[in-house]
Amino acid sequence: MKILVTGGTGFVGSHLIRELLKDDRNQVYALIRDSAKLKSCDFSDRISVIHGDLFRSEPFPADIELVFHLAALTKVISPQEFIRINHEGTRSLLERLKPLKNLHKAVLLSSLAAAGPNREQGILREEMPADPISLYGKSKLAQEKLFVEQCPAPHVIIRAPIVFGPGDMDMLDAFRMVRRGIVPLLGRKERRYSVIYVKDLVRGMIAAAASHCQNEIFYIANAEPVEWQDLLKEAARMLGRKKTRKIVIPEILGRSLAELSEIRIRAFKRKAIFNRDKFKEMKFPAWVCSAAKIDSLVHFQPQTPFLEALQETIRWYQEQKLL
Repeated sequence: MKILVTGGTGFVGSHLIRELLKDDRNQVYALIRDSAKLKSCDFSDRISVIHGDLFRSEPFPADIELVFHLAALTKVISPQEFIRINHEGTRSLLERLKPLKNLHKAVLLSSLAAAGPNREQGILREEMPADPISLYGKSKLAQEKLFVEQCPAPHVIIRAPIVFGPGDMDMLDAFRMVRRGIVPLLGRKERRYSVIYVKDLVRGMIAAAASHCQNEIFYIANAEPVEWQDLLKEAARMLGRKKTRKIVIPEILGRSLAELSEIRIRAFKRKAIFNRDKFKEMKFPAWVCSAAKIDSLVHFQPQTPFLEALQETIRWYQEQKLL
């Protein structure tokens, strides 16, 4: 099968390409904006590169059959970047897919942020109204709506919760604090999150693409959510820390730190995951979704036990001398 992947040098995208290449029948084309990032990928000589971005690139092969759209921004210097890339970039891509006569499905990687947090709901399901609270979440919901309204082929939208695994850099700072024996907590409320190991996420995306499902939204997540404090304590144990100390950060201080982080981002033009937009999400103590729908319709369930996945993630950080 001839497959086009956008965002293939990113954290999730690189795992997706590796999984696709396990099937020798697949010919993978990757839309690559930054060739320097491709050089560090272990699959660079096994894919066909299309140089360019979501707006302009070399022509797409006319016989592409399947598209995975992962290219998106999760952190920005200016909020307008979310609109330009996540929304307008997706619109541009969909226009460029229209001439592809062999295209039979397109898969969009979205986010639980597009749905918003648990408010009064005990658990989020796909049929519930979306109510994002962050600029990032709103940009992802706008991206979803474009797929629903303008995708030239049947589509599947995958909403992922917290994704972790080898290659993820967003969790690194928390694990570095844990290695020093510090468990950082925002406020005193218990915080529960749905999570998914990156290798399970990409397997689920591929399963959804291969299924008969069309024009559906799916959550892909572990069956059981994790409590943030428990996650960090398990990480501490795996890092050999027998004793840890909880540091409770009051929400008012967390807001101030987010504002300072944003000032630093703009001053030094360096992107960071923590800002006021992310703090809006962090204030809510529960981001928990149900993966029952993809289990029922696609017959997919994550296979990697959580502790095994966490251990593999920490091992990767250590091998890369990041921890």
